[in-house]
Amino acid sequence: MDRTAESLLDSSQPVRLTESAVKKVAESLQSGNFSGVRIRAERRGGEFHYRFEPVESGKELLDDLKVPCGKFSFYISSESLPILTGSTIDYIRTGLTQAWVIDNPNPAWDSDLAREISKVFEELINPGVAEHGGHIKLVDLKNDIAYVEMSGGCQGCSMAGKTLRHGVLKVLSERFPQITELIDVTNHSAGSNPFFNNQSGDIPTFKS
Repeated sequence: MDRTAESLLDSSQPVRLTESAVKKVAESLQSGNFSGVRIRAERRGGEFHYRFEPVESGKELLDDLKVPCGKFSFYISSESLPILTGSTIDYIRTGLTQAWVIDNPNPAWDSDLAREISKVFEELINPGVAEHGGHIKLVDLKNDIAYVEMSGGCQGCSMAGKTLRHGVLKVLSERFPQITELIDVTNHSAGSNPFFNNQSGDIPTFKS
């Protein structure tokens, strides 16, 4: 992320704001009786999800972390602080594109096993699935069950079940014996470009 054009404010804080982020908060709260903006963060399906909400004056939460933000404050919810610590919060304006951008150095999975399984998907499984124009990702892990979602050519593909049972589960079981079941949570009825429309095809070849 380019920081040559603007400095990071109050770098001693566990969460840092750029000048552009501070400016955006001021613009957003210029009308109304607000003391600042609160950010909430959570891990979901191996990804970070963020929510910004204005905070009315007098309705601040005592357990929020309060970060100076110009004449306002930027509040980090207490449950989100471990997820956001070390992050830089920016607001970009490029042409017609305007968006919050969060540079978060923390792992998107909160378990070592989930991180290792997700890595196997990216390095061993998805290169093979990509030959069929598809992609498979880990979205949840509960005990010995891995939950996955398929997209691209895999979504709605008639060979999706066989690919998971005889391909993906085999790869995972060899590396993670504790994984005994794979559950597909994909909405296959919404697939618009399945690779196979009948059961006569072959499953992808995965790296060893």
